[in-house]
Amino acid sequence: MAQTATYDIEKIRAALPALANVTYMNSGTEGIMAEPVREAYFAVLERFEQYGHYARKELDPQFALARERLAALVNAEPSETSVTRSGTDGCSFVLGAFDFKAGDQLVISDQEHPAILYPAFALQRTAGVEVRRFRIDADPAITLESFAAQLSPRTRLVAFSHVSCETGIRVPAAEMIRLAQAQGARVLLDGAQTVGAIPVDFKALGPDYLTGSVHKWLCGPKGTGVLYVRQDRLDELTPRYVGGGSLAGFPYDALDRPDQIRVEFAPAASRFEYGMRSPAVYAGIVSAIDYLNGIGWSAIVDHERQINALLKQRLLETPGVRVQTPAAWENSSALLNFAVDGVSGHDLSARLWNDFKIVQRAVRDPDGVRLSTAYFSAPQDVDRVIEAVAAIRG
Repeated sequence: MAQTATYDIEKIRAALPALANVTYMNSGTEGIMAEPVREAYFAVLERFEQYGHYARKELDPQFALARERLAALVNAEPSETSVTRSGTDGCSFVLGAFDFKAGDQLVISDQEHPAILYPAFALQRTAGVEVRRFRIDADPAITLESFAAQLSPRTRLVAFSHVSCETGIRVPAAEMIRLAQAQGARVLLDGAQTVGAIPVDFKALGPDYLTGSVHKWLCGPKGTGVLYVRQDRLDELTPRYVGGGSLAGFPYDALDRPDQIRVEFAPAASRFEYGMRSPAVYAGIVSAIDYLNGIGWSAIVDHERQINALLKQRLLETPGVRVQTPAAWENSSALLNFAVDGVSGHDLSARLWNDFKIVQRAVRDPDGVRLSTAYFSAPQDVDRVIEAVAAIRG
């Protein structure tokens, strides 16, 4: 771990809130704000709450700045970028706005978060869409083969996670996207576990739609996400939620002739940002990304990779422990799923949380516990996990 020695982890951890002996390893659900980010965010929030509309004009630039930061993060255009409440919002916006017909096929994986799983089967009920599932495997070739087998001329959209929230497996997304688009299907890539965790290049990967969760790996305001829509795909989506900000304009002078009114949606992905939006949230996104930019993304990714490798190694050396995430970084991520013989994932998670203050979450399939190695994770966190597992095993 020589490279990690040049990464000023003690300085980074000193900027975190005091966690009272808590070992925080769940950025895959909700990240924690560094104190400089929280202070900047709260300052804008306080200003807005104190002065309301009077302060809005001075805070309005935060809206565009947030889209610019989020766009730069994944090599997208600000016009292709929409701030949402979560990754789930982005998935629902796309799946709900897509022009499905009865009998169309929607292909998803067998390891999807409810963000895709639930609306997919809701569409099966409400729109007559046929949902087909492919298998995610630790071997990328098997994943690709299973994916290809589910595609057909009736496949209109495929929607899958870049990294499985269950196993931490990273799928061969670029190959899958090319294969689906060659069949004429559109692609929704769920980047909830990759945007802000590993490099994601929207243009190079080439999905039609990409979602992310700002409150996870980016450690931004809770209840924030992002949706990217390719500019040439934007008009294929008809927003189901429409309010202020959704339209390019409105012909108020024609209200006495309603049959002649033809509205046009805003020409950017911000059409999905309807209604009242707090500039403080956008300012918090800017602060969170700027903070991580200051550390350096290549350094962050390298640190996460090395801490993850150390955690895997230590767990594999522990008798009775199974690591259920691929060993190779290029096939995995900053998420790690492990199991302990004779202990259910639910019980293991409860013991780690209640007895050892290790924040993580249980995984249903495969049964185990999921840990996240974030930019602030350190070797002492790994030591704490190993000590806890050894105690639980008895």
